[in-house]
Amino acid sequence: MAIQQQTITSPVRVSPYTVPPEQQGWRGLGVPHVNAKRRAYTLLWNEQVLVCALLLLPGERSIRHSHETGELSITFSDALHPTVGYTPGGVIHGGDAPQAAASSDGAAMLSKTLLEAGGPEVKQLVDQLLEEQRQLRRELEALRSPAGPRMLIDILFPPFKTTIDDPAYPEKREIVGPWHD
Repeated sequence: MAIQQQTITSPVRVSPYTVPPEQQGWRGLGVPHVNAKRRAYTLLWNEQVLVCALLLLPGERSIRHSHETGELSITFSDALHPTVGYTPGGVIHGGDAPQAAASSDGAAMLSKTLLEAGGPEVKQLVDQLLEEQRQLRRELEALRSPAGPRMLIDILFPPFKTTIDDPAYPEKREIVGPWHD
């Protein structure tokens, strides 16, 4: 998809749903077995700013990524409840959070201690409990999320470089410009 930067000389108002087909695409199609497919629209791209809109449907998972110069995001769950956030440059965000090292280390130590004390049946039980705990955390996060579709506006600044660093992707990727896959 060849999207070109635009020279803007007058005010612009853009509806994501009316941008030309070459400015539309999907994010997350390259992630097998994960519900991470998001409709993406490139609203404006010039030498000063890149503005993308994403349609977020309930149950979709974001992709872990970072932007070289940071990202300003505005999310609309409805007309009266926008949320504005900023993620500094180089900070990985989105997607499933990696397991915290301390909690993983603690769980590993507990599992090892219980395995030594009780054998493989106890380890299996501990592994099952840890998986149930992870599932409960995912369900709690889903409860905090809005129930309906949302529109997310991402605003990036030069050099518009995004690094995808998600375990679900086959390999780490770098993209300059609009992110469609």
